[in-house]
Amino acid sequence: MAEIVAAAAAVHAPQLLSRPPYEEIDKLDTSTDALHAFGKVVEDARPDAVVVIGIDHLETFWLEAVPAFTLVISEECDASYTKWRRRKKIHTSLAKDLLKGVIAQDFDLTYSQDAELGHAFLTPFEHILGDSEVPVIPLLVNTYLPPIPSPRRCYALGRAIARALADRPERIAVIASGGMSHFPGTARYTAPNYAFDRWLIQETAAGRYDDLLGLTPVNLDEVGESELVTWCVLLGMTGGELPGSLLSYQELSHHGHGVIQFVPGLPPAAEKPAEERLPRYGGHSFTQDDYVYYRFPEPSSLPLNRFLRQIITQDDARTAFAHDRDAAIAASGLGAEERAALAAEGFDQLVELGAHPLLALSAWQVVKNELAAAG
Repeated sequence: MAEIVAAAAAVHAPQLLSRPPYEEIDKLDTSTDALHAFGKVVEDARPDAVVVIGIDHLETFWLEAVPAFTLVISEECDASYTKWRRRKKIHTSLAKDLLKGVIAQDFDLTYSQDAELGHAFLTPFEHILGDSEVPVIPLLVNTYLPPIPSPRRCYALGRAIARALADRPERIAVIASGGMSHFPGTARYTAPNYAFDRWLIQETAAGRYDDLLGLTPVNLDEVGESELVTWCVLLGMTGGELPGSLLSYQELSHHGHGVIQFVPGLPPAAEKPAEERLPRYGGHSFTQDDYVYYRFPEPSSLPLNRFLRQIITQDDARTAFAHDRDAAIAASGLGAEERAALAAEGFDQLVELGAHPLLALSAWQVVKNELAAAG
């Protein structure tokens, strides 16, 4: 049967690729060092394939279709973020068997033979797999476009994947590409919930996952932890009992960067006495009864969101906006309020008008990076 020979959850922040000078470079270095360390673990494990469980930052599917779970089944895949790009071979025969096996268990799974992947895949391709020729199997989990699958549902998918792979002989590595607390593009961008992160690191070290799996997607939205759904798929694949060893955790002004290794196991840290443990959820009391930070995008906001996505994904649109913003805005066909928000600094006004926070922030970032590169 297939054997999981390496598994980790890993940060994929785009700053680990772009390394903008206004970031805390030493912390970025510490995060990439941890990714490289796990890359050596993967190399030594000599897997036949790497299942990379990532998310979509509205780069791959966009609002024409929002699948909950998507397996990429093609001969190769491209992952990109502005000027950075990596191409990886896909283990197509294994991916096809995985697809058939999961659907045979009555678990709906979309597939794509033509998916352009974003930085959730590019970062592990770059900093974990590097130039390795081991083939990958990309799996996308919807994370930022409500409604999103629950942690328990993602765990169930992981269990279904494990059963689908049971009769295969391959050695498998697993990377759950997802961040810890962050609120990209929202009013809480500079206020991550580090206490929740620390609690999660504590629970992971002890192999305790029931509280995490019992959370709702709205709970995750409240603490900036939506990307943990990729971790839940990994936990399902490994059985949900293995402890995780912390390789790195960095508190950036806008993001908790975590890298946690599950397989192979490392010597466990000493468990704290019960009275010294961090309280459940880091002391957070949940209050939201609906999504607040990543709400359902109203159809009326589609033209604005489409324009922002073009800035992010199309080189000519990004260059035009960066170097002649007034002309690009005038040609956008958007209303007066949207044009005024595009002309303003930052992204808060865009979000108020219905822009998806990820698109608003990402457009601001890539334009800022392009201008910095141009001097």
